[in-house]
Amino acid sequence: MDIASLKRDSSKVEAGDWVSDIPGMGNVRLRVRGLSSPTVVALRSRKERKVTREERERDGSLKPEAAMRIFGEVLHEAVLFDWDGLTKDGKPLPFDADLAKEWLTNPDYVAFADAVVWAAQIVDKGRAGETEDMGNGSKRSSRAASPATT
Repeated sequence: MDIASLKRDSSKVEAGDWVSDIPGMGNVRLRVRGLSSPTVVALRSRKERKVTREERERDGSLKPEAAMRIFGEVLHEAVLFDWDGLTKDGKPLPFDADLAKEWLTNPDYVAFADAVVWAAQIVDKGRAGETEDMGNGSKRSSRAASPATT
């Protein structure tokens, strides 16, 4: 195995990239930052440190509800930048930060959060371009031209 095949572009993990061909999401594409990016890791760490004693187990670890809440907040605040291909009543649904927050923090929308995590893992592995190349050919969102604007 060539060591070069293991190298990824960490600047792309931080900046984010478009990911398509997300299992169970049809023609949806997501512009996401990798979960291992310094921004994501730092935000998650800050949020976890602020968790009160009541939301922790006896050993200091986070209770599941607190961990899930924080992870959803991190997905909203630092991972998901944009989407393309989502519709409502058959009409294109432009990216909306408030909707994103609802979908990433509400357990009833876990399928959407799972899609964001899957896409972020693809970016982490440096494979976003590969899914784009195999993609569905859908047009880019209006925000696609402005990378990583948060």
